[in-house]
Amino acid sequence: MRRFLVAFIVCLAITLNLAVAQAMAAKEPAKPELTLEQAIEKALSQSKSLRAASFDVDRSSEVRQFVADKVDFIPDEASGTRADSLFSGLVQADLNWQMSKRNMKAQEDTVVMQTIQSYYGLLQAMEKVNVAQAQVKNTDWQRITASVSYRVGVLGQTGLLQAGAGAEATKAGLVAANKALDDAYQKFNQLVGLWPEDRPVLLDAPEMKELEVNSLEAEVGRVLVESPVTWLAERKIDLARVNLNLYNFADQYRMEPYGAREIDLSKAEVSAAQVKEQMEKLTRTLYYTLRQIEEQYAGAQEKVKISEEALRVAQVKFDVGMATRAEILAAETALAQDKQTLLDISAQHEVLSYAFSKPWAYAASGS
Repeated sequence: MRRFLVAFIVCLAITLNLAVAQAMAAKEPAKPELTLEQAIEKALSQSKSLRAASFDVDRSSEVRQFVADKVDFIPDEASGTRADSLFSGLVQADLNWQMSKRNMKAQEDTVVMQTIQSYYGLLQAMEKVNVAQAQVKNTDWQRITASVSYRVGVLGQTGLLQAGAGAEATKAGLVAANKALDDAYQKFNQLVGLWPEDRPVLLDAPEMKELEVNSLEAEVGRVLVESPVTWLAERKIDLARVNLNLYNFADQYRMEPYGAREIDLSKAEVSAAQVKEQMEKLTRTLYYTLRQIEEQYAGAQEKVKISEEALRVAQVKFDVGMATRAEILAAETALAQDKQTLLDISAQHEVLSYAFSKPWAYAASGS
């Protein structure tokens, strides 16, 4: 009996160890390579909100068919409480069905918008870590130089303390940048269905492609036609008008006066006008912001070229003994900062270009 118990305990321990080992192996950070298109596909397939929107479409279709089967005719005017109620219910059910389909498409656009933002946001977070690392190397060397200068009496204590404080500040900045990078990873991973500890390799970098718009007014008109929020606002006007036309003055049990439905119609019209104004304003704002970014890009690109040349010259001088290590590190830091600025501009342009094509998605993404 004792041998059996010992054998059982040994087997159990081995099994538990294997399970723990497998669990640890399963949580090893994965490094899948992802293009932006692949990330979007994964995000769409993983989105719970999009799945819920799909269920809403199916449900509203079922309700619409159920109500439609009960409607025998379409009343031209108030013809009786039950007929009016059934037809009004059918209009509402049909509207809900159409709304659910539009909402599903809008939700899909929003997921794409969020993925683009998260993808390029992750690249930007990586670049900020690179800049922070360059700054740490630079200030560490400055501290070492300051320490030597202090020992030989060519630098005062204040200069030494300032160099030390600068080095500590950049180290704190590197810690903050790494934490921001971890946060960017977990947000992106959640969108595309990866584990929080995974570290995907992003294959696409943002490209600056000038926005091609022949007519801003035409683009504003397109947005107003395609926008789900403006469409929904206009359908609410239709519903309010149907309810007004089907008001039954003969119904002694009616719960609201005719004037109340007139007010409902007026409110729907005002609300629709407001929605259109907001969408039009957002579209114009995105357009002019994109044009400003495009103007900034050329300058940022030129700064990178200048920084690259400055680093090359510093390296040549250093090789022949005409420049110091500090000058090399300063040039590397300046180049890293300029590259980060260029990436930020390119990424913002990519994000806002998609936003300009579908501003409702940009508004819904919380940007």
